[in-house]
Amino acid sequence: MSFERLEIAASPCPNDVFILSGLIEKKVKLPFEITFKLTDIETLNTLALKREYPIIKASFAIYPLICEDYEILSCGSALGFGVGPILISREDFNLKEDEDFTGKRVALPGKYTTANFLYDLFFNGKGEKVFLFYHQIIPALLEKRVDLGVLIHEGRFVYKKYGFKLISDLGELWEKKTGAPLPLGGFFIKRELPKEIKKEVLQALRKSLEYAWKHKEEIYPLLKKYSQELDREVIFRHIETYVNKFTFRLEDEALSSLQIFMHLLGLKEDIQKYLWDI
Repeated sequence: MSFERLEIAASPCPNDVFILSGLIEKKVKLPFEITFKLTDIETLNTLALKREYPIIKASFAIYPLICEDYEILSCGSALGFGVGPILISREDFNLKEDEDFTGKRVALPGKYTTANFLYDLFFNGKGEKVFLFYHQIIPALLEKRVDLGVLIHEGRFVYKKYGFKLISDLGELWEKKTGAPLPLGGFFIKRELPKEIKKEVLQALRKSLEYAWKHKEEIYPLLKKYSQELDREVIFRHIETYVNKFTFRLEDEALSSLQIFMHLLGLKEDIQKYLWDI
């Protein structure tokens, strides 16, 4: 691993590109080169399992599997209220009449995603699961290859225009169960990196995020370049939903929610043990 160049793997979703925009557009400088790999969240989860990247955005649901090798960066997380995945259907669907999802195919955005964890938590993995990349779920519903789908990212803002029906907001179920904001995903950094490198990366992420907030109009073309949805309003609604005070720093309420989340996943230790902050 070279300390002259580090690669960050993240998603092309507006919130991640927004966070990284200052670095991508070289408005924030580091004493070493930063390159980027932008790919789907489940691909990121798989890459995290392989420990291939020194810095990677991945689902919090996968963290217990990689916690010995990665720390959670205190900047860059998608965590909050009203941010959860939603379960939708092609047609009217009555949970009381078909509570077992008999004969239903349910599309999910990946085995290791927080969306899948929440679906198992609240719906016991009912129906026949079909794992797809998140941008393939709406087409699969439209083509009637699946009956229900769990939407993440931009999907939660556009499903109505396709005539889909909301069955359940998994984020709301989480909030009712815990009273806490929902942890979706975060940036993880290799434990083995020197402390000075980790400090530089964290400071740069925060500066990049500050740059993005101050220059939203200037970075809009970059956001649009990578977004699945090209509508300007959808892109900025996405950012307003998934980028918040918890994104800048994980503390207090955010750390409490992570503690609850990790406990449900079997990780019992104090979450501070796994956090990198300065």
